[in-house]
Amino acid sequence: MSVIHQVPMCRQLIPAEEWEQHGGWALGDRLEWSDRACGMAALRMILLAYTGASPSVTELLKLGEKRGARVERGWVHAALANLAGEFGVVGEAQPVPVEELGQRLTDAPVIISVSEQFPEDGRRGGHLAVARGYETSPVPTVYFRDPSLWGQTHDRLPLSRVAASYSGRAITFEPLARRGEA
Repeated sequence: MSVIHQVPMCRQLIPAEEWEQHGGWALGDRLEWSDRACGMAALRMILLAYTGASPSVTELLKLGEKRGARVERGWVHAALANLAGEFGVVGEAQPVPVEELGQRLTDAPVIISVSEQFPEDGRRGGHLAVARGYETSPVPTVYFRDPSLWGQTHDRLPLSRVAASYSGRAITFEPLARRGEA
């Protein structure tokens, strides 16, 4: 069995033109923010998948800062779910055990907390990516959109590797099929 949701790719590296056009300079250094923009890039991917439209990553960063969605340790999952709701997409921050990830992906994409590049060295969390599908055979595989540079050339990994860096924390969304996905 396999289910793969159509989720557009977005990068967390913010283009200079976008940063200037949307007043990102008010937040500080564009490259520093690009290192911390995974949550907003993941949210943008979800908004595009559900509604076909989304503010830029820079605009989402400014809104996220205004709403207190980021703390020193990173993006607050409940605040990201609330931001999705402001755009009409119902989301919920909750624990999702890795054993349930495949079932959750049957209905909708999920923002997952992983370590960048999905290392197998025991590091868990700290980076947000969108899990967008699951294949059960021959090797259980997770399809994803990762806004990092590494993620531009990687879109699937065995579930075992995802599990090694997945924190068990996620932001789940209403079934995508309700929104007209074929």
